[in-house]
Amino acid sequence: MDELLKDAGRIQELIIKYKYNRENISDLEYRELMAWRDSSEGEANHFVELSDRNYLQEKSKTLSNLQSAKERTWEKVDDIILGDPEAHITPILLRHNSWKPYMIAASLVGLIVTAGWLYIKYQSVATTNTTPVIAAHLKNDVAPGGNKATLTLSDGSIVMLDSPGNGTIARQGATNIVKVDNGKLAYNAVNEKPGEVTYNTLTTPAAGQFQLALPDGSKVWLNNASSLRYPVAFTGKAREVELKGEAYFEVAHNATLPFRVKVGSGMLVNVLGTSFNIAAYGDESQVKTTLLTGAVRVSEGSASALLKPGEQVQVNTEGVFSVPKEVDADGVIAWKNGLFHFERSDIRAVMRMLARWYNVDVVYEGPVTDRLFGGDIQRNLNLSQVLEILQRNQVHFSLEGRRITVRN
Repeated sequence: MDELLKDAGRIQELIIKYKYNRENISDLEYRELMAWRDSSEGEANHFVELSDRNYLQEKSKTLSNLQSAKERTWEKVDDIILGDPEAHITPILLRHNSWKPYMIAASLVGLIVTAGWLYIKYQSVATTNTTPVIAAHLKNDVAPGGNKATLTLSDGSIVMLDSPGNGTIARQGATNIVKVDNGKLAYNAVNEKPGEVTYNTLTTPAAGQFQLALPDGSKVWLNNASSLRYPVAFTGKAREVELKGEAYFEVAHNATLPFRVKVGSGMLVNVLGTSFNIAAYGDESQVKTTLLTGAVRVSEGSASALLKPGEQVQVNTEGVFSVPKEVDADGVIAWKNGLFHFERSDIRAVMRMLARWYNVDVVYEGPVTDRLFGGDIQRNLNLSQVLEILQRNQVHFSLEGRRITVRN
């Protein structure tokens, strides 16, 4: 028992740091937590469950000596973390990047984390099946997306990038195209003078993602159902690429050769050297540009907005700009780091995200819930596991083939 308490306390400490104090968790502590999470399928499930407020709330009911403390604890957590009880936000896996505003909440959460972890450990000893129970109405399962893409060359030929293996896959003019790490594409210039400018297009399907190193050394992470058109060698007075869907950019600095991203029919994001995210899916009502470092100017027609790090500007389908506002930038790029991130998201926004990553259709039966969701879920889970987590929050699903039916 003493050893279990010791282990629980350590895991509690690391989870609280990871979820509430991300800036201060060391690389060693992060590796320790991830090693524990990845040590078995059971511990991976425990990690998800221990990050789930509602799950721990339910399990702690079995510990009568913690009942009154639990009620006081979650009342405090709601006040501190959610801030607005009228907003009716349903937390999933709460994730915050600033410690001080949540110190009290984190310490209170520790009580329930420890209790829940001990409960799970004893349950794991008593049963050999640590896989989450899949409800009968989830008749099959869908695997998560992965590194999948196609590359369209300048002559129109298409190269599939799904298969394993690395090495040179094509040559365009004076540039070799090389696949590395089974999920990244790089352009290596040959010692020849560039000829006529030619373009390639990298396209990810639904349930796909891919990384790209552009000829200038800039890095691009392309999310699912997206495409990027770019020259195989940058010449002229600017580096210009065209994006559909969502991508995160880390632009190589070059003050004499500005970097531009063209989105849709005319929006331009201009930058010298910075990191930013653009989400421009056709099924969303707004294009969102979020700046992480440096400075960018977003413009369309005569309207423009200059962003500072941590700010986001939204442009609707009519080209109307929102006022730049501060956002959780780490949450915006959570997809790049293997997470779904929900922030005051309604169920339709949640399901659009899942539909793109799992390549499924979504239909709604009856009235649609007005609950708002906040938090993170891992993107490497099977679809049924994600739906099980969401179902703990008073929304219900059936999964048949590649169609999800949502019920209130």
